[in-house]
Amino acid sequence: MTAARLRTSVRVEDEGWRVGLPDAAHQCRRAAVAGWTLGRRALNDEHALSRPLSAPVEISILLSSDDVIQDLNSTHRGKDRPTNVLSFPGDHSPGAPGMDILLGDIILAWGTVSGEAKAENKPVSDHTSHLVIHGVLHLLGYDHETDDDATRMERLEIDSLARLGVRDPYGTGC
Repeated sequence: MTAARLRTSVRVEDEGWRVGLPDAAHQCRRAAVAGWTLGRRALNDEHALSRPLSAPVEISILLSSDDVIQDLNSTHRGKDRPTNVLSFPGDHSPGAPGMDILLGDIILAWGTVSGEAKAENKPVSDHTSHLVIHGVLHLLGYDHETDDDATRMERLEIDSLARLGVRDPYGTGC
């Protein structure tokens, strides 16, 4: 598998991110690369993104608010409450020549993310990195619907976070 260039655009929409995690955009980009690298490497051979890619791959990350993510969660998942992260997969097929492959969009909610980090006594930067990696893995097609799928996804999260110097968020000691 050849390396594929990953372009990660980060937009900070909620002021809480600027105040509470001033280097949030940098954190998100590093986490996206870590999740992309290990997640792509673990894909089966039939997956479109496991093949050599001629175009860069793009991920868009929006650092938003609980209100915005609650609206999206209600509209797209039928759950009228905020959540920490949502992922919206893109079209993984190459478009017109010279166009990026859109892996998808990831949205994080400041209030929920910072509240969870505080409740779990962990740095918000570590929790943010974990959620971005989790989102990237969803964009690659991973899920946690079965125990086996959850174990596989968690292992990729733990290994990706370790590359960033972040401890195992599940406390499994793996």
